Amino acid sequence: MNLYTSKGIIFRSLKYSETSIICDIYTREKGLRSFIVSGVRTSKSGSKAAIYHHLNIVEIVSYNQEAEKLSRINEIRLVHHYRKINVQVIVSSVAIFILEICRNAIKERESNSELYDFLESWLIFLDEEVQLHPCIHLLFMIELSNEIGFGPMNNLSEINTCFDMTEGLFTPGSTAAYVMDKEESLAFLSLINVDKYAIQQITIHKLLRDSLTDHLITYFRLHMSGFKNINSLEVLRSIL
Repeated sequence: MNLYTSKGIIFRSLKYSETSIICDIYTREKGLRSFIVSGVRTSKSGSKAAIYHHLNIVEIVSYNQEAEKLSRINEIRLVHHYRKINVQVIVSSVAIFILEICRNAIKERESNSELYDFLESWLIFLDEEVQLHPCIHLLFMIELSNEIGFGPMNNLSEINTCFDMTEGLFTPGSTAAYVMDKEESLAFLSLINVDKYAIQQITIHKLLRDSLTDHLITYFRLHMSGFKNINSLEVLRSIL
């Protein structure tokens, strides 16, 4: 059985038996894979389990098992040492929200290097940004929807003034379900038209941010089967 080397992002780490863990890692080379790691939760193992903390960016060497089977990691090392994500409350809350969105949205067990690079660059950006904008999680969700393939169409006009979440585009005003009102739609458009390095120019008040957050979660739920509730949402709202 061949070995492969890949960068990866720790999506989830769960205790398994007295000394082992099972972890899900989104790898650059093989997509989402699950691993069993033995002997990392003992007094003799020191801090070995810390490297499997969620959000960590690592490099692994593993056997090339079938996607649905648990694999074992031969070697692992930390690739990026976070400065803020694990210690600053605001950054940590945004990162955990983003991770939960990704765990719901990314299920593929095959390589998607562009999606991996997108996510890694976002985590490093969050860790290095001097001050996070309170809309940063909204921009992430919009950009992730583009990466996955159901990004919103940028077609707002004098006629098409309201964003229809079901259709993924701006349509004439409507009171139908899953349609943003005009104020929400204009704010949504401003986020569609900006990137994370220019987001500081955007101003959206808290009530509108909260409404857009709910709408975007609904948008993901409409376009992705099995998309679950986001448990970290209320913490994020209280922090931002």
